[in-house]
Amino acid sequence: MNDVNRLERERDYHNQRFADDTEREQRVGRFYSAISYGFDLYRQRVSEAARGHRVLEYGCGTGSLAFDLAGEASRVVGIDISDVAIQHAQHSAGQRGLTNVDFLVENAEAMGLPGQQFDVVAGSGIVHHLDIPKAMQEVRRVLAPGGVAIFAEPLDHNPFVKWYRQRTPELRTPDEHPLTVADLRAVARGFTSSRITFFGLVAPALGLVWRQAQSGNPITRFVWWLDRWVCRIPVVKNFAWYCLLEVRP
Repeated sequence: MNDVNRLERERDYHNQRFADDTEREQRVGRFYSAISYGFDLYRQRVSEAARGHRVLEYGCGTGSLAFDLAGEASRVVGIDISDVAIQHAQHSAGQRGLTNVDFLVENAEAMGLPGQQFDVVAGSGIVHHLDIPKAMQEVRRVLAPGGVAIFAEPLDHNPFVKWYRQRTPELRTPDEHPLTVADLRAVARGFTSSRITFFGLVAPALGLVWRQAQSGNPITRFVWWLDRWVCRIPVVKNFAWYCLLEVRP
C-alpha cells in the first residue's frame, strides 16, 4: 500500500509540474544553467552510446532527449509515470513526424516492456525518485548484453544544497531522495562495471550572478574548469550537487 501511495504522489506531482513548470524554472532554473556543462556531458555520452542502437529514456518527461536521439538511434522508447508528460511527448512526436520514437506511461519500478530490448537506458533526475533495488533490477532486465545505463542524478551530501532543499519542500516530491554514497553503491550493485563523474560543487555559484550561464564567457569557462578539477578530488567530490553514473551489466 505504501508503494501505491508513493507512486500516486509522484504521478500527481509530476502531472502538475508538466502542466505548468513556470514557478520552479523561475526559482531554480538559473542554478541548473550554472551546471549545464554536466548535463551536456550526459547528453554527449548518451548520444555516443545510442548511435544505431535501441534506447530507453527512463523517466522521459516531455521527451526532449528522445527527440534529440531520434536521428541517431534505431529506436527510442520514452517512459514516464506522468500521463500528462506522455501526452505532450506523443503530441510533439506526431507533429515532428517521427516514426522511430514511442512514448508510454509506465512504472519505472515494474515496466511492462520485454527483457533485453535496449542497448542503452538513459535518465536524468529519475533514479532518486525510485526504490533503487527495484528500479535497477528492471534496468538490468531490459538491457541487452553489452548495453549501458547512463544517469544524471542529484546527490545528498552538500550542506548548502540540503539547507535549500529543507526550506523549499514545495519544489520537490515528499518521497524523492537525492543519492548518498551508499545509494550510488546500490545503483552499481548487480552490474559488472560502473563509472561516476561528479559535477556542480563550485559551478552553482554562477547562478548567484547570472540567470543564464553563458558557455562562451571566460568567467563561466574558468568556473567550469575549476568545478571539473575540484570534483575529481577524493572525498571532496562527494559534496558535488550532481553526478553522472554509468553502469554496465
